[in-house]
Amino acid sequence: MTECESCPAIAGDAAGTSDPTWGQGLSLALRDARVLSENLLGTEDWDSATDQYAQARDDYFKRVVTVSDWLHDLFLTRGPEGNQRREQAFPLIMQEPDRVPDHIFSGPDLPCDEDVRKRFFGEI
Repeated sequence: MTECESCPAIAGDAAGTSDPTWGQGLSLALRDARVLSENLLGTEDWDSATDQYAQARDDYFKRVVTVSDWLHDLFLTRGPEGNQRREQAFPLIMQEPDRVPDHIFSGPDLPCDEDVRKRFFGEI
């Protein structure tokens, strides 16, 4: 293996914390370890490997945070705004439970776009 001059890598909560309400910290740390180790084992260019890890981590971490924010907005927001969201979304979720993004259980590789958000909140 080659030494790395400028390839520090951070993982788990040191690389960015997620809302503890949804319990994703350990899952992210384990995924980080897997993705980083696979990248390092796949090449002798550790600078490139850590850059690829950092990009991948940014991508899946962003999806986890986005979906966690959606879940918070629908299930935990108090007051009239939260009540209005729930009145709109809950009847549709009861009819179609798969409207709830499953990223917390199935992982951050699922789609996470505006259509997923709108469907979750009952806007489409």
